[in-house]
Amino acid sequence: MSEGNDNQQEMLTFKSSRFGEMQVPVSTIIDVPAGIIGFPHTTKYVMLEHKYPVSWLHSVEDPNLAFVVIDGFEIGQQFDFKPPLSDKDCDFREDDEYAILIVVTVRPDPRLTTANLKAPIFVNMRNRKGVQVIFDDPRYSTRFPLGAQEPAQAGEAKQEGEAGAPAEAAALKTGDAGK
Repeated sequence: MSEGNDNQQEMLTFKSSRFGEMQVPVSTIIDVPAGIIGFPHTTKYVMLEHKYPVSWLHSVEDPNLAFVVIDGFEIGQQFDFKPPLSDKDCDFREDDEYAILIVVTVRPDPRLTTANLKAPIFVNMRNRKGVQVIFDDPRYSTRFPLGAQEPAQAGEAKQEGEAGAPAEAAALKTGDAGK
């Protein structure tokens, strides 16, 4: 990792085993002070856009660590994800905009791809701090099936998703009430 100035915006260069050397604005770094389940000591991440609806949550500290994620607001209204207002690390306030990142497990057959709804990652857009929350609720599964689309569409999405390198994401999607 190296930090430097690129005109007026401070940039961070990091290595990725998947995408090579990357450079992102420091202002886009997401700090997850408690880490992510299984990776408590890796706390700095960046969002890399990929083919909709998939993005990468990529560690800037570990070139081998990246999670496939989707926007939690895209999952649907049947799930009532609320940010952890009591979390001291993220300092959520009632009126803060936030993103919900759902970690996805991609399978060779796209129809078998699942999402972990039991442990979403909330990111406070005001301070770019995140926390993974574990919901003790039987409605939320660690293996929520995402393969509800028709097989031909799923196959097309997989082919598109494998092509090309991701673009740098300037910001995460926020939780608009209208979604």
